[in-house]
Amino acid sequence: MVTVDLFRLSRHDHMVGHVRILRERSDQFHAIISFRDPDQPLAGKDKDGTTSHRLLARSRKQAIEGALGWADAKFGRNCLLLPLRNNLKRGIGAQILAF
Repeated sequence: MVTVDLFRLSRHDHMVGHVRILRERSDQFHAIISFRDPDQPLAGKDKDGTTSHRLLARSRKQAIEGALGWADAKFGRNCLLLPLRNNLKRGIGAQILAF
């Protein structure tokens, strides 16, 4: 799998987590949403308290829309995916914010 995009997941001016969009050779896309779950207690010193959720999609756009929909359902409305610096270098930042 190849990482296509990396985003910061935000809600009301604070970071909730990160979203990675991965592409398989078969052109199937995965949205990996990593976030801190306040309902799960930390287990040991080495645990950072993050939880991940994976969504499958047929296109990059569907993966991004699916991640936003899932985040809105989990954390409430008004979630945003903010492109990280490597996305902006490739010129795709405007596409993401247009959804």
